[in-house]
Amino acid sequence: MDQDSQPSLICSATPATPSSGQNLGIVTLTMMTAALFFTLRNMPMMAATGLQMIFFNIVTVFAFLVPIALVAAELATTWPKNGVFHWVEEAYGTQWGFTAVWLQWVQSVFGIASILAYIAASLSYAFAPQFASNRWFVFSVIILVYWVATLANLRGTRASGIISAVCLSSGVLVPSLVLIVMAIIYVITDHPVHLNLALTPDNWLPLLNPQHHLLLFLSFIFGVVGIEVSAGHAREVKNVQRNYPIAVFAAAIIGFIITLLGGLAVAIVVPATRLNMVSGTVQALQHLFTAWHLGMLLPFAAILIAFGAAGQVSTWILGPIKGIWAASRTGILPTSFQEANQHGVPRNLLLVQAVFMSTVALLILVMPSVNMAFLLLTSLAVVLYCFMYLLLFTAAIRLRYTHPDVRRPYRVPGGRNWGLWLVASTGFLTSLTCLFIGLIPPGHMREGIYAPAILGSLAVMVLCPLLLYRFRHLPSAKASI
Repeated sequence: MDQDSQPSLICSATPATPSSGQNLGIVTLTMMTAALFFTLRNMPMMAATGLQMIFFNIVTVFAFLVPIALVAAELATTWPKNGVFHWVEEAYGTQWGFTAVWLQWVQSVFGIASILAYIAASLSYAFAPQFASNRWFVFSVIILVYWVATLANLRGTRASGIISAVCLSSGVLVPSLVLIVMAIIYVITDHPVHLNLALTPDNWLPLLNPQHHLLLFLSFIFGVVGIEVSAGHAREVKNVQRNYPIAVFAAAIIGFIITLLGGLAVAIVVPATRLNMVSGTVQALQHLFTAWHLGMLLPFAAILIAFGAAGQVSTWILGPIKGIWAASRTGILPTSFQEANQHGVPRNLLLVQAVFMSTVALLILVMPSVNMAFLLLTSLAVVLYCFMYLLLFTAAIRLRYTHPDVRRPYRVPGGRNWGLWLVASTGFLTSLTCLFIGLIPPGHMREGIYAPAILGSLAVMVLCPLLLYRFRHLPSAKASI
């Protein structure tokens, strides 16, 4: 069977990336998985929807997060080799496996840029809040934090896991709990509540100005994308068949509950007209601290929040690049990109990624505002990722028919195949819908320019891996399994 065009019946021709010999326990894996998507960054955009965030959260969880978690759990425990790259490769061949992981990687760069802008905005509250809109300050923070995180990840997966666990607990969980608890006390002590609590349909559902709320809905989706990225570490997980599904679902539940409560807290404390989409969480803490004359704690809280977001950046730096590394070993990329250091980290790829990230960061300097750059990067990341998810969900269904006899330690529940069809189809339709929503221009961007630019970027990002595969180094592609 021609490997270039069809999947193998037994296994792919792509060699597994070598395990670094570092075993990840269930707690570390849960923290690493949660760090991929659990952040305070999306709480302000959630708060901007008011009580509609409950509706949007329910849709996000049941139409997107649950399908991804279920499908990723089945695929990762059945083919725990190279994550998305290997899953799509098994279904459609190496070129589409490479395309899938390429899109996952490229969107991570755009997504990380928005996270880094959020870090800069948070840090500004520790020193000078007016710096949050200063382009050069934001650009400098992006470059500094990303390169430091890149150098830290050269120490390997174990170091990345420790960074994720420490940053998530101290920089995300602690500030989130402080925000939620203080917001509850804020309400109990009769402070003004800025969240509209009217029991009218248009207050709970996006019936008025749907275009604006659909754009904000993307922030809910962007808040949970990437839960499957931890599958890139599946070969380093102890008892992967048992621990991976537990870690994925535990991370999903923790992230959903705390993010929803945090979004409600921000909406209660900060008036919608004064809400900053990037630094709204720190704004909320500022209001709460001021209410109880604890303003001196704001710089520490801002630093912790930035620290937590830096942990998310660190996790994203190493996850997707491992799929690119696996692809490079088929000869798609030059041999120099196949090298790894003593910690099992693709050093050269990591450095190229850092240079690419630094180039993307230049958008901060050329866009009309930091907020506009933040929204553009988020929208572009969502569109690219949704196209990847279209490949992922269809691959899961196809593999049930092309590899029916392969033992699946975890199966999406629901009969022989109908449960997977229901789950994967729901995820597919949600991804397709979000892809079209991503074409709606945010803010004051011109429609005639924005949609073609996004579609053009998507076309280029899909063609790049296909062309790289077409002109791959054929001798290297014959590497043995």
